[in-house]
Amino acid sequence: MTRVLVDTIETQQDKLQFGDPIGCSYHWLEPDRIDAYGDSVRRLATKVELAVDAFDRTATLSEDVFAGEAADTLRARAGRRLEESTLVRDNLRGLGRAINAYADVMRRHREGLERLHAFATGSGLELQGNRIMPPVETIKDATQTELDAWETSWKAYRECFDLKIELRDIRRANTRELVRALAEFADVHPDKDRARLVAADANQVTFGELRREAAEEAMEAVEAGDRADAARRTVEILKRREQSALDSLERLALADRPHEEIAAQADRVGALHRELVDARTEARDLEVTADRELAEAHRAARDLDTAESGTPRADTDQVGLRPAPGTDLRDRLG
Repeated sequence: MTRVLVDTIETQQDKLQFGDPIGCSYHWLEPDRIDAYGDSVRRLATKVELAVDAFDRTATLSEDVFAGEAADTLRARAGRRLEESTLVRDNLRGLGRAINAYADVMRRHREGLERLHAFATGSGLELQGNRIMPPVETIKDATQTELDAWETSWKAYRECFDLKIELRDIRRANTRELVRALAEFADVHPDKDRARLVAADANQVTFGELRREAAEEAMEAVEAGDRADAARRTVEILKRREQSALDSLERLALADRPHEEIAAQADRVGALHRELVDARTEARDLEVTADRELAEAHRAARDLDTAESGTPRADTDQVGLRPAPGTDLRDRLG
């Protein structure tokens, strides 16, 4: 968020000089909206925590459960993804906290402007709407009482002017702190990124959207992989149960047990076999889905890499130009 207020207002405040009307209205986003967006960023960090847990479980998978070259490759890859997702989670948490802190700053700024307005009103200064007007510059043929009142008005105006400058400078300093947080936690430089669009014909793709798409595809790939892993474990459990039931059936036959007992055990074996067949079918379907989601995640990652390297990329999902950036906080945060 490099610009929390419109340029014309900033320009006016830069040119504010002693003796000018002093504005005391709040022109910026409501602090509660800023706070809500900070909370949403922190909730996103909580969701990324799910990916961190999934990669951690995979990276620490015991060789007793999964061994071999493929297992080692999977654990190594999961370890790398664990580091990346942990960094994303921590950055989102830090950015969310920075936005929440900025909301508090803007809340205090609004309260300061309200105090400024109240002080000017209580001091008897002239107000036109939300602007504090300066007293007259000169006074002639005035009584001592009128001169004293005129001097008191100018002193009150001086206090209003100093308070306005103080409020402005504090807000700007904290805005710069938020910009630094954006650079530190999100590697976002709004002044530069605003001009960096990867365009192809009439379609445009912004870096923020590519990052979000890559994160969403990665999360879906992790979840699909978890479901496939769970299905494979179910198949292994059913295979062991079927083999145990077959062993029991063989022992009953060798022991020449009654026909009814052998038939009941055979029915159990048949039921387990049917369950195993269904589980294998489901596991194969989930593996196909997991492979497809992984391919989509790789595609999204390649698109982001391509965009960051400056290579044009067409976005076939979009059918026209994006609307001009609005004034929503999400847009200002890139």
